[in-house]
Amino acid sequence: MSFIEKLKLLRLKLYIFLFRCRKLENNKIIFWANNFKHFGDSPKYIALYLLKHYPGKFDLVWIFENGKEIPEDLPEGIRVVKYFSLDYLRELHTAKFVICNARTGQGHMWYKRKGQRYIQTWHSSLRLKKIEGDAPTLPQSYVEAAKADSKKIDLLLSGCEFSTNIFKNAFWYSGEIAKFGTPRSDVLINGSTETKEKVFEHYGIAQNNKLLLYAPTFRDNKNADIFGMDFEKLSSTLAKGENNWSVGCRLHPNITDNLSNEFAISMSKYSDMQELVAAADILITDYSSCMFDMAVANKLCILYAPDLQSYTSNERGLYFDISELPFPIAKNMDELLKIIENFDNKQYESDLKAFMNKIGSYEDGNASKMVAEYIIKNTNK
Repeated sequence: MSFIEKLKLLRLKLYIFLFRCRKLENNKIIFWANNFKHFGDSPKYIALYLLKHYPGKFDLVWIFENGKEIPEDLPEGIRVVKYFSLDYLRELHTAKFVICNARTGQGHMWYKRKGQRYIQTWHSSLRLKKIEGDAPTLPQSYVEAAKADSKKIDLLLSGCEFSTNIFKNAFWYSGEIAKFGTPRSDVLINGSTETKEKVFEHYGIAQNNKLLLYAPTFRDNKNADIFGMDFEKLSSTLAKGENNWSVGCRLHPNITDNLSNEFAISMSKYSDMQELVAAADILITDYSSCMFDMAVANKLCILYAPDLQSYTSNERGLYFDISELPFPIAKNMDELLKIIENFDNKQYESDLKAFMNKIGSYEDGNASKMVAEYIIKNTNK
């Protein structure tokens, strides 16, 4: 570290020291999601619940990275602060509650104060790929940062008994695990008509259409890759049915989105993946945890995995044998089209119910409410 960099760091620590001398503001809650890139995931739904059910009671602050365009649907009742600004450091060290969906580390410059409450929502209710201490290989620097972060957490949210056990065994965390369900799943259970109308209006889709969403996960190559998906054949197969269909494609945030296809709407730039899941009638993915969101919503998810053998043999480890999941699996386009044409809804619902019982789902549409009650209870503590 150069002398100039050391001076800058010293100045930042001085500001933080001064901010930490101020009183905590019991009604202030600071949020961020996905490394300050989006207004989304569980922190969003907690903020929206508080705004709706406790209007004017809380000072809600959302952090975005510099240069990030503020979403048009961000409510007026939520203040925006830019990451790593002096305002960010002040809000972070004077807020009673800190709520986010991923690890914090040195780059956050957060020195948790006595009396602050840190609610960690994590970024999936359930996942296929192994995480944290269960993952075969993790950089030691990440492990140390994760352990330090876990010591800060006051409340860790879980969506099911399976996830609770993962957290107990692999999260380097011994504190309170809240069996509330996942706030971002509330919209999937409590009805998604309004959300669907919003998404359809945004993309100019006729409101009486149905939506198939294709959302593959991330690979090592950051270029746009649809992994052999033939949108023309997919659209033709859907057109054989009695409904009118629109097809959307949502690429992983780590992938450069340059999709151009006349048979699919590019939805990668949409701010909140959860709203797309709520709007979709069918989801096609491969190994993404969004498959479990569709399970919560009790809607059809198909796994399109042409690289199934190579992916599973090279991946860092999986919690489930993919063949034992309730979702139909296609290894090529012909198999995918046959599944769509011959879908057995009765069998699928039976398999889905058995799976949800197996994982011990907590999802009942009240997760945001439960978090809000926790906040109210601990506001003045």
